[in-house]
Amino acid sequence: MKELMEKRARLMEQLDALNETAKVEQRAFTEEEDKTFDEITSQIESIDKTIEKMEQSRALVKEIQPEGEIAKTQEEDVELRAFAEYVRSGDSNITKTDNGAVIPKTIANRIIDKIKDISPLFREATRYSVKGTLAIPYVDDSNDNITVAYATEFEDLEAKSTKLLSVDLTGFLAGVLAKVSKSLINSSDIDLVSFVVDKLGVAAAVWIDDQLLNGTNDKIDGLSKATQVVTAASQNAITADELLKLKNKLKSAYQNGAFYVMAPETFTAVQLLKDDNHRYIFDPVPIEGFSGNIFGKPVYVTDQAKALAAGNATVFYLNPAQALAIKMTEESVEILREKYATQHAIGVVEWIEMDAKIQNQQAVAVLKQASAPTG
Repeated sequence: MKELMEKRARLMEQLDALNETAKVEQRAFTEEEDKTFDEITSQIESIDKTIEKMEQSRALVKEIQPEGEIAKTQEEDVELRAFAEYVRSGDSNITKTDNGAVIPKTIANRIIDKIKDISPLFREATRYSVKGTLAIPYVDDSNDNITVAYATEFEDLEAKSTKLLSVDLTGFLAGVLAKVSKSLINSSDIDLVSFVVDKLGVAAAVWIDDQLLNGTNDKIDGLSKATQVVTAASQNAITADELLKLKNKLKSAYQNGAFYVMAPETFTAVQLLKDDNHRYIFDPVPIEGFSGNIFGKPVYVTDQAKALAAGNATVFYLNPAQALAIKMTEESVEILREKYATQHAIGVVEWIEMDAKIQNQQAVAVLKQASAPTG
């Protein structure tokens, strides 16, 4: 609405200029001026009709959308425009500090939403946003002796024991940098906010997927310490039986919401697998971010999973909501206007502070390729 009103004002200025020129020169419009006048008035009429329809649409939205939601949407629109103006010109109503500018939380939230769209691992995992060390308690299922038994009236129940363990999540800082061309920024045709969100969101999703699957020594563990393991017979191949064994490592309580995770190369090998009746075991029907199904379970393909090679953890099967805990305490955005000025570019940085560990070993299993022979 704001951009349309601004465009309408510019068109009105052009009309005024035409009228003023003819008035000063005391003459009628030339043929070219007459044509320009008609084009401008046609654009203004079109804008007026669009604005009228937008206002009608807003009136309808108000009937079904709570006032609080409307206010929130309007606030987000203001923040998004302010962010785009600040990236383009360095001048907007964004709050300034001695260290730069306070970038609206809306932008960081949109980047996180983009990561969720790309990575079902991140989207489906249990996420926490508390500060400091987070201790997540869980029951050691492998040593849980609590069971239900028949009872006789006036006789004591037999006491059973269980063991309570915990997973500690801290926080590790990481940054994702995107450099944006000033030529691109100065183009009025580009949706600058969407462009920045996409660039940072994709880069962050790649890094997060890698950490969730492979982890880093003395940093984020992710799924790298999974204890339920199926070892493949081959160093660089995979079988249908191994995938089925991997799936069956999870108890029935964790099957709902579970899916496979693998690299594109592994996925190609799986697509070629057939059952005893020479039918492919892979169902290629895609489902909301997944490439298809194996044994009725979705397959998430990511470049961050390890390739088919000796000793590699190549396929995960997990229920992320039960298996994986993520603590993310910072999602912030900074604009670096001066640092890349000599490159005719602007830097946009997304800062992330997070940790991720397995919170329930019973809800994840990993297929590892056979190790290379020694000696």
